[in-house]
Amino acid sequence: MLFILRFGFGCLLIYASIDKIRHPHDFAQMVENYRVVDSGLADWTAVFLPYLEVLVGMMLITGFWLDAVSVTNLCLMTVFLILVTQAYIRDLDISCGCYSVEEGDMIGPKKLLVNLAYAVLGVILVVLVFHSSREVRDVSHESID
Repeated sequence: MLFILRFGFGCLLIYASIDKIRHPHDFAQMVENYRVVDSGLADWTAVFLPYLEVLVGMMLITGFWLDAVSVTNLCLMTVFLILVTQAYIRDLDISCGCYSVEEGDMIGPKKLLVNLAYAVLGVILVVLVFHSSREVRDVSHESID
Protein backbone atom coordinates (compact mmCIF):
# COMPACT_ATOMS: atom_id res chain seq x y z
CA MET A 1 0.00 0.00 0.00
CA LEU A 2 2.82 2.40 0.88
CA PHE A 3 4.58 1.91 -2.45
CA ILE A 4 1.31 2.26 -4.39
CA LEU A 5 0.54 5.59 -2.70
CA ARG A 6 4.10 6.85 -3.15
CA PHE A 7 4.20 5.86 -6.81
CA GLY A 8 0.67 7.12 -7.49
CA PHE A 9 1.23 10.54 -5.93
CA GLY A 10 4.66 10.76 -7.55
CA CYS A 11 3.30 10.11 -11.04
CA LEU A 12 0.31 12.39 -10.44
CA LEU A 13 2.51 15.32 -9.38
CA ILE A 14 4.97 14.88 -12.24
CA TYR A 15 2.13 14.59 -14.77
CA ALA A 16 0.41 17.66 -13.29
CA SER A 17 3.58 19.74 -13.66
CA ILE A 18 4.32 19.11 -17.35
CA ASP A 19 1.82 21.50 -18.96
CA LYS A 20 2.42 24.11 -16.27
CA ILE A 21 6.16 24.09 -17.00
CA ARG A 22 5.51 24.36 -20.75
CA HIS A 23 3.06 27.27 -20.40
CA PRO A 24 3.97 29.34 -17.31
CA HIS A 25 2.12 32.47 -18.46
CA ASP A 26 -1.13 30.56 -19.00
CA PHE A 27 -0.70 28.82 -15.66
CA ALA A 28 -0.10 32.19 -13.95
CA GLN A 29 -3.45 33.35 -15.32
CA MET A 30 -5.13 30.23 -13.94
CA VAL A 31 -3.57 30.88 -10.53
CA GLU A 32 -4.80 34.47 -10.68
CA ASN A 33 -8.33 33.26 -11.57
CA TYR A 34 -8.66 31.82 -8.05
CA ARG A 35 -8.59 35.43 -6.78
CA VAL A 36 -6.41 34.60 -3.80
CA VAL A 37 -3.15 36.26 -4.86
CA ASP A 38 -2.29 39.23 -7.06
CA SER A 39 -0.67 38.93 -10.48
CA GLY A 40 2.87 39.30 -9.12
CA LEU A 41 2.52 36.40 -6.71
CA ALA A 42 0.60 34.41 -9.34
CA ASP A 43 3.63 34.74 -11.65
CA TRP A 44 5.99 33.49 -8.93
CA THR A 45 3.63 30.64 -8.08
CA ALA A 46 3.40 29.65 -11.74
CA VAL A 47 7.18 29.37 -11.92
CA PHE A 48 7.80 27.74 -8.53
CA LEU A 49 4.91 25.30 -8.06
CA PRO A 50 5.41 23.03 -11.10
CA TYR A 51 9.07 22.44 -10.20
CA LEU A 52 8.09 21.73 -6.61
CA GLU A 53 5.58 19.19 -7.94
CA VAL A 54 8.31 17.52 -10.03
CA LEU A 55 10.72 17.43 -7.10
CA VAL A 56 8.15 16.04 -4.65
CA GLY A 57 6.98 13.52 -7.25
CA MET A 58 10.49 12.26 -7.95
CA MET A 59 11.30 12.04 -4.26
CA LEU A 60 8.11 10.08 -3.55
CA ILE A 61 8.91 7.60 -6.31
CA THR A 62 12.53 7.14 -5.24
CA GLY A 63 11.78 7.16 -1.52
CA PHE A 64 14.35 9.89 -0.83
CA TRP A 65 13.66 11.83 2.41
CA LEU A 66 10.32 10.08 2.61
CA ASP A 67 9.26 11.52 5.98
CA ALA A 68 9.67 15.12 4.80
CA VAL A 69 8.36 14.60 1.29
CA SER A 70 5.21 12.78 2.43
CA VAL A 71 4.38 15.74 4.69
CA THR A 72 5.13 18.15 1.83
CA ASN A 73 2.81 16.14 -0.40
CA LEU A 74 0.07 16.34 2.25
CA CYS A 75 0.58 20.12 2.48
CA LEU A 76 0.21 20.43 -1.31
CA MET A 77 -2.95 18.30 -1.35
CA THR A 78 -4.41 20.32 1.53
CA VAL A 79 -3.66 23.66 -0.13
CA PHE A 80 -5.17 22.41 -3.40
CA LEU A 81 -8.30 21.27 -1.53
CA ILE A 82 -8.62 24.65 0.21
CA LEU A 83 -8.19 26.56 -3.06
CA VAL A 84 -10.74 24.47 -4.92
CA THR A 85 -13.17 24.67 -1.99
CA GLN A 86 -12.97 28.45 -1.72
CA ALA A 87 -13.42 28.81 -5.48
CA TYR A 88 -16.50 26.58 -5.34
CA ILE A 89 -17.98 28.44 -2.36
CA ARG A 90 -17.38 31.78 -4.07
CA ASP A 91 -19.03 30.36 -7.22
CA LEU A 92 -16.03 31.13 -9.44
CA ASP A 93 -16.62 29.74 -12.92
CA ILE A 94 -13.02 28.69 -13.56
CA SER A 95 -11.01 25.73 -14.75
CA CYS A 96 -8.93 24.25 -11.95
CA GLY A 97 -5.61 24.23 -13.84
CA CYS A 98 -4.69 21.01 -12.10
CA TYR A 99 -3.30 19.05 -15.03
CA SER A 100 -3.55 21.37 -18.02
CA VAL A 101 -3.59 25.09 -18.65
CA GLU A 102 -6.31 24.62 -21.26
CA GLU A 103 -9.99 24.83 -20.45
CA GLY A 104 -11.19 21.58 -19.00
CA ASP A 105 -11.66 20.51 -15.40
CA MET A 106 -14.13 23.07 -14.08
CA ILE A 107 -14.49 23.65 -10.35
CA GLY A 108 -17.52 21.76 -9.07
CA PRO A 109 -18.66 18.98 -6.73
CA LYS A 110 -16.71 16.31 -8.63
CA LYS A 111 -13.47 18.31 -8.39
CA LEU A 112 -14.09 18.88 -4.67
CA LEU A 113 -14.50 15.13 -4.08
CA VAL A 114 -11.35 14.32 -6.06
CA ASN A 115 -9.32 16.85 -4.07
CA LEU A 116 -10.81 15.59 -0.81
CA ALA A 117 -9.81 12.05 -1.78
CA TYR A 118 -6.26 13.22 -2.55
CA ALA A 119 -6.04 14.93 0.85
CA VAL A 120 -7.31 11.82 2.67
CA LEU A 121 -4.88 9.61 0.75
CA GLY A 122 -2.14 12.11 1.61
CA VAL A 123 -2.94 11.65 5.32
CA ILE A 124 -2.85 7.86 4.87
CA LEU A 125 0.53 8.14 3.14
CA VAL A 126 1.99 10.20 6.00
CA VAL A 127 0.67 7.73 8.59
CA LEU A 128 2.09 4.77 6.67
CA VAL A 129 5.47 6.46 6.16
CA PHE A 130 5.83 7.39 9.81
CA HIS A 131 4.57 3.99 10.96
CA SER A 132 7.03 2.14 8.72
CA SER A 133 9.96 4.37 9.72
CA ARG A 134 9.06 3.82 13.39
CA GLU A 135 9.10 0.05 12.83
CA VAL A 136 12.55 0.34 11.23
CA ARG A 137 13.85 2.35 14.20
CA ASP A 138 12.37 -0.17 16.67
CA VAL A 139 14.01 -3.09 14.85
CA SER A 140 17.37 -1.31 14.68
CA HIS A 141 17.26 -0.56 18.41
CA GLU A 142 16.43 -4.21 19.15
CA SER A 143 19.44 -5.38 17.17
CA ILE A 144 21.73 -3.02 19.13
CA ASP A 145 20.50 -4.34 22.48
